[in-house]
Amino acid sequence: MNPALARLALAVGLCLALTTPPIEARAQGARGQAPQGQAPQGQVPQGQAQGSAPQGQAPEAPRAPATLSDLYERLKAAASAQEAEVVVRQIARRWGRSGSETSDLLMSRARAALGKQNAPLAVELLDRVLALQPGWAEAWHVRGLAFFVMQDDGRALVDFREALRREPNHFMALGMAAAALQRQGDERGALRAFRAVQELHPHFSGVKDAIDRLAPMVDGRDA
Repeated sequence: MNPALARLALAVGLCLALTTPPIEARAQGARGQAPQGQAPQGQVPQGQAQGSAPQGQAPEAPRAPATLSDLYERLKAAASAQEAEVVVRQIARRWGRSGSETSDLLMSRARAALGKQNAPLAVELLDRVLALQPGWAEAWHVRGLAFFVMQDDGRALVDFREALRREPNHFMALGMAAAALQRQGDERGALRAFRAVQELHPHFSGVKDAIDRLAPMVDGRDA
């Protein structure tokens, strides 16, 4: 694998650690326990009256949480790779929520299997996830990543496309589809996909290098 493709695969692989909170953390949240040093949910910190603001400050109206569309726009407008990384983490956490504790647990085990270089086990676990949650784009993306690790680019591309059909802004799946196409020798298709990734995530590590390397070859042939 060439260096640009290797960096891209690494960048996407690192997202495995970002998209799903640890099972223990989710279980703690479900029990209503607060992290150490914070008041439990629904309780007011000691010394602060219910509904009151800190002394000398006016109460603030609650802010609506950012939508995925908002986060995608922030990602496009990010001024630096560091700023983009913060937004990517927020997006990845949204992608990683299936709405099912069973599916989330299976996904966590599949990610752990991938982390231990056991891609076949990850595929087996993700088959079960997709039987339960066929509409979950992230499950298709991660199974595609497992196939990519196994160098089964045909099945990887099928899964990346299924992820994109459910979440067209899934720049991780799009980036890995570009990497699979490049490995298959489809340089024109890879360049088109890499450019689409750059539109969604201008600071995606490795994408600019891949475009700079492919563009002279593909655009030169098309001229």
